[in-house]
Amino acid sequence: MKYYITTPIFYPNSSPHIGTAYTTVAADTLARYHRLLGDDVYFLTGTDENAQKIFRTAEEKNTDPKTYVDGVVERFKELWKALDISNDDFIRTTEERHQKVVQQIFTKLYEQGDIYKSEYSGWYCTPCETFWMENKLIEGKCPNADCGRDVEMLKEESYFFRLSNYQEPILKYIGEHPDFIQPVSRRNEMLRFIEGGLEDLCVSRTTFQWGIKVPFDPSHVVYVWLDALINYISALGYPNGENYQRYWPADVHIMGKDIVRFHAVIWPIILMALDLPLPKMIYGHGWYLTKDGGKISKSRGNVQDSFELIERYGSDAIRYFLLRELQVGTDGTYSEDNVVERLN
Repeated sequence: MKYYITTPIFYPNSSPHIGTAYTTVAADTLARYHRLLGDDVYFLTGTDENAQKIFRTAEEKNTDPKTYVDGVVERFKELWKALDISNDDFIRTTEERHQKVVQQIFTKLYEQGDIYKSEYSGWYCTPCETFWMENKLIEGKCPNADCGRDVEMLKEESYFFRLSNYQEPILKYIGEHPDFIQPVSRRNEMLRFIEGGLEDLCVSRTTFQWGIKVPFDPSHVVYVWLDALINYISALGYPNGENYQRYWPADVHIMGKDIVRFHAVIWPIILMALDLPLPKMIYGHGWYLTKDGGKISKSRGNVQDSFELIERYGSDAIRYFLLRELQVGTDGTYSEDNVVERLN
């Protein structure tokens, strides 16, 4: 029996942190378990390199985006080696194999009428790479629970994906497949989101040029979330590659709860539009939080160096702690004191 498991592809705007490590260790553990069962396992991870935040970070460091991400990606690979991660592939969205598939899919969706050109005018959160309607903002700021930062007003010509056309089909699918989104709390959250009404999704940008060009309109680059989600099939060689035929659909996509919406709503709808099978499960895990209940994140500057932890306590000890301390589907507390207490 085949078993295809993925992590999300991670932003290489700085070195990976403990939350990133948790996602990857959890996926690795499942991959190893299924190999022990005798399953034909394919385990994918990688990096999401075409985001506007990557472009801005590179600018701040006075270098070009590709040179910058090349260096950070090596840190990801070094950490996975240090943690004994057994991934079968590592996909980068700057790779030609990925870019070709994104352009092919964008063109197909456009030609069949699922993508159209219009003008976007609204609010955008660069750290979250998310567009927001004004009525969704909280006190004029990004409504994501782990963000809350300033948004900027954008007005630009864009291509849009007809997400709204698929509201009823995705609701029907989720209703008929109760295990599709897990845990149940995430499923209920996604149902409320969809029932609140889906709006067409902006899928291109013209205000910066770092990214994959729209093939028939190169003044546009493909919006990062459409680009990023396609990695799950581009890495397999969609549409005709042997691995695509062998492993798709994915058995489980694992990711943090903050990006479940993209995986449980946008990605399945893209697949519906392409008339492709949907993944069997979208699993959104909880976060590691600080002692005061804040999210551990690069942007908040509260990240501990994962390499130092491994050097101090060993790879197996850190893997054990990460899996032991965070119960399935809930948040957990991380501190080095907790690591010491759990291991002693």
